[in-house]
Amino acid sequence: MRKESLTVRRQGFHVILAKQFTELAASFASEEIRVVWPARNIISDAKSILGVMALDVSAGDVLELTTEGPEEDRAVEALAALWSEHG
Repeated sequence: MRKESLTVRRQGFHVILAKQFTELAASFASEEIRVVWPARNIISDAKSILGVMALDVSAGDVLELTTEGPEEDRAVEALAALWSEHG
């Protein structure tokens, strides 16, 4: 299992970022890719646009990206890079 922290800098998962994020997550063979919001004890499937939009995070919130499966390293690196650029 691989884990990476993501800090929300802007408005969270707006529609365009959510679409890009979930499509990128779905492109990996990793069995589980999740976005975890520890402060509220919420876990969302990173491959589900409704799941990530429902998190309703705002600037300053800290999320955890967890991956498990054959491409977990590539998945977390690519998703964290997308988040770093747009999140």
